[in-house]
Amino acid sequence: MNMIATSNQQTGIVQAMAIFAESTVNIKADAWSFITGKKQGLKQALAFLGLASNKKMIGLALAIPARQTCPRGDKLAQVKKTICSICYAMKGHDAMAPAKTAKQRRWDLIKLALDDDYVRALWLKAFSICMAKQTHMRWHTAGDIFSAAYCALIVQACESTPHIDHWIPTKEPVISRPLQTLVNVVVRVSDDMIDQVSNKFKGPTSGCHTKTPARGVACPAPSQGGSCLDCRACWDPDVKHVSYHWH
Repeated sequence: MNMIATSNQQTGIVQAMAIFAESTVNIKADAWSFITGKKQGLKQALAFLGLASNKKMIGLALAIPARQTCPRGDKLAQVKKTICSICYAMKGHDAMAPAKTAKQRRWDLIKLALDDDYVRALWLKAFSICMAKQTHMRWHTAGDIFSAAYCALIVQACESTPHIDHWIPTKEPVISRPLQTLVNVVVRVSDDMIDQVSNKFKGPTSGCHTKTPARGVACPAPSQGGSCLDCRACWDPDVKHVSYHWH
């Protein structure tokens, strides 16, 4: 049994390392250190998971390839005038090679974690390390909950970090159901159309507006240098609807 376990573990290590083989020197070195257990600090965990932060939004965020990981969103993207047909995650910086490569790497690692128990344990360990001193997490600045198995992985990640407020925007009200009952998670089902007047989903929702006043709570970022500052509406389960100004 021990020999089988060791063999399986080694297979996961090799496959995980291969995902980072073409990465920059620093990312590869830190990710490989985490995968092999040589060093598993915050720097190595961040390189392994690819979580990112910026000055405009509180906490860390995860981005994976849009469209490819969006079961419903990909269908909506083919319908004119839907929000997905003009997806922000398919243009600008997100469409550039470095960003696309990084998102693909994160997705490849997630898919491996869904198939390999050792890599899954590594992924969850890295997530806990990354979240240790955080307070908020935004899932999917690009991409979505692409399967029930992936949803189960997110559930484990959220349950293992009860001190974190998790915000998960999604087009997948059915797949995301296991997440909708977690006390530290706000799942916001997004509107299909710009300036949509209602959403049949009974939980928290979000959308985009061009008209004013906006439905629900209008995101204040445009008047705050693009930053959340003290606003936490997206993470607040008592805020029924958050609307972002379309630009």
